[in-house]
Amino acid sequence: MRLQHAEKTAGTLLADTPEREHARAVIVAEVDRLHWRIWNGKAKDAKVTLERIRAVMPAFQGESGGRKRDPPSRRLWTALREIDRYLSSQSAWLVNDAERHRAGLRVGTSITEGTANFLVNRRMNKSQQMRWSRRGADLLLQARCAGINGKLGSS
Repeated sequence: MRLQHAEKTAGTLLADTPEREHARAVIVAEVDRLHWRIWNGKAKDAKVTLERIRAVMPAFQGESGGRKRDPPSRRLWTALREIDRYLSSQSAWLVNDAERHRAGLRVGTSITEGTANFLVNRRMNKSQQMRWSRRGADLLLQARCAGINGKLGSS
């Protein structure tokens, strides 16, 4: 997700006028709030935060970037679009990571996701004699997850 990109880019926004300075302060505060809301599993509130950021972004319209770079406002728009896309597709499954962390449970899934990607990519490689279809790979992963979670065969 592009949350770290949004945090870094928000700090580099040009504040050459009072309007832009105020907008930058609002954006930095809201991006920090957005991080907290996603960490605490509050997808609806995160959407509200994104709307607040979008409301002040027009102050940076017409901002020029460096010689070969996009202006920070364009990079921020891109990051916010990716965050919004993530929240739209994953809001139903957004986990309260703060609660899990306080309970001593694992928070990140990168090791699991990396292993699953490695295995699926290896099996889906065209040089293999037997390949899975996308549907077959998805069903197999669902069955394996259900087996590990103890929900396989329970109705």
